[in-house]
Amino acid sequence: MSNVFLRLCAAVSICVGLVAASAGVAQDYPNRRITLLVGFAAGSGADILARYYAAKLASETGQVVVVENKPGANGLIAAQAAKQAKSDGYTLLFSPSAGMAGGRFLYANLPYDAEKDFIIAAPLLDVAFALAVSAKSPAKSVAELTALLKSKTGARYGTSNSTGIAATEVYKALMQFEAQQVQYKTTADALGDLADGTLDFMFVDGVLALAQQKAGRLRLLATTSAHIDGAPDVPTMREAGVGNYSFTVWWMIMTPAGTSNDIVTSLNKVFAKINGMEETKTFLGNVASQPLTGTPAEMVEKLRQDVAVWAQIAKTGNIQPQ
Repeated sequence: MSNVFLRLCAAVSICVGLVAASAGVAQDYPNRRITLLVGFAAGSGADILARYYAAKLASETGQVVVVENKPGANGLIAAQAAKQAKSDGYTLLFSPSAGMAGGRFLYANLPYDAEKDFIIAAPLLDVAFALAVSAKSPAKSVAELTALLKSKTGARYGTSNSTGIAATEVYKALMQFEAQQVQYKTTADALGDLADGTLDFMFVDGVLALAQQKAGRLRLLATTSAHIDGAPDVPTMREAGVGNYSFTVWWMIMTPAGTSNDIVTSLNKVFAKINGMEETKTFLGNVASQPLTGTPAEMVEKLRQDVAVWAQIAKTGNIQPQ
């Protein structure tokens, strides 16, 4: 038997072994603790949503799922940590579409490329944001708030995330008024100033907005997209007379680039199963959200469409990367 033949056999054996090992890893996934990175503070709307999905993922896989909060910079800190993680399916990113689609228009030195550095493993949910004012505000409608803002010198609004920034810019552009932006690290940090009237308004994620309205601290004037189950009488921005206002945000599970297709498929299936549960539909309905399903390829296209929307928002609102 020639040396050439022996070397060929050895090479084939190695290749077969590698393929088998790879398949074994995928079939065995997950077999240890999973970390879910969240770019927002504990107790935030994003955190509440992430912890629900983490608990369901743990139940479905039989593995411990740890939520790790890395708040700051509109989710960039968590995204960068996820980018640098191993692409083995054990570090996942709970990410908003606004951060991935809009980051390039907000930050001059964005530390990641949404398409090149990540894989969208599974879509999770659509969530409505609400235009909120203090319960003590004289504005009882969007029309009254707009009139107040146009007549007031030094009007102020709060932002703590990319969605809030974009939602406000669209509102300002359509209704043609000016106001000063006050940035906060987290939405929770801003709620006190909003409730006491230091801020004139703020777009708040539906999870926290509903809780604050029920507590009697805030008044919700309109929602950015669909009606909120917990506040069916609150109109959409369009219904409230704000032109062709349309802005939605959705959340997804992302993995670092290089994650195997088998692991991505496994994650997509398990989250689709979770979203099909009646318990999930009820939970999301109570926090101004609804389940979202789709393939990774479909979500890439959806994200690209969001990038185009953000480009228009940046142009309309004269947003310059900082």
